[in-house]
Amino acid sequence: MDEINLGRITLTRYFMLYIEEYELAAMADFHLGYEDVMASQGLFLPRIQRDYIMKLLDKIYEKYDPKMFIVDGDLKHEFSKNMPQEWKEIEEVVDYLSDKSQLIVIRGNHDNFLKSILKRRGIELLDDFTIGDYHFLHGHKYCELPENKVTIIGHEHPSVTLRDDIFATVKFPCFLYSPNLIVLPAASIYASGTDVTKSDYISPILQKNRFDFNIFGIDEKMGIFPLGKLSSILQER
Repeated sequence: MDEINLGRITLTRYFMLYIEEYELAAMADFHLGYEDVMASQGLFLPRIQRDYIMKLLDKIYEKYDPKMFIVDGDLKHEFSKNMPQEWKEIEEVVDYLSDKSQLIVIRGNHDNFLKSILKRRGIELLDDFTIGDYHFLHGHKYCELPENKVTIIGHEHPSVTLRDDIFATVKFPCFLYSPNLIVLPAASIYASGTDVTKSDYISPILQKNRFDFNIFGIDEKMGIFPLGKLSSILQER
C-alpha cells in the first residue's frame, strides 16, 4: 500500500506526510552527510544515503507534486560544523526542492550550522511553522502544544519491533499518529530508530505528554500498513 488516508492527512510509504488542502509534503530527519561524519570517526560506510533520499523525492514529486515542502528538522547530521559531503548534498537537495516547491526548513538539533548553507539560497531557517490547523516543529525541545492545532514533529525516529512465535524479529520505521500529535519517521536510511514499544522517548514533548498513538509501519516491499494502537501492543508484551 502506497498511502493511508486519515481524513485531511495522508501518510505514505515514502516517509512523507501529505496535506492535500495545502498540497503540502513534510518529511524529517534526512541526516545528510552521515557517511562523511562516520568516516571522520574511522567507520567507513557506503555513500548511498543521498541517492536514497533523491529517489524518495523523485517518487514523491511524480505521485503528489507538492507545492510546499517542509523539512521538519535535521536536514544535516554533523553538530559542530559543515562537513564537505554534507554541504554538497544539502545544496543538491535544497536546490531540487526549492526548484519544485516553496521550501520550508525547520531547525533540528543537528542543524547548528545549516543557516550558513541556506543563506546562500535565500532560505530562512525557522524554529517552527504554522499553516492553517497544522503546527510543525522538530520536537527536540519541550513546548506546550498549541490548542486546536495538529502538531507534527520529527526527532524521535520512531520504529517498532515485531516478533513471531520463535522470537525472530523485524524492525519497521513508523509514523505515530494521534488527533493532536503526529511523529514523522526518519527519512535517513541509517536511522534505525527508537523502538517505541520498549524504549523511553527521546523527545521531551513525548516524555511529558502521553498519547495513545496509532502506529503505521513502513516496509520497502509492503509499503505502509497499520499496526494498531501502541497501548494494545504494549499490553501484549
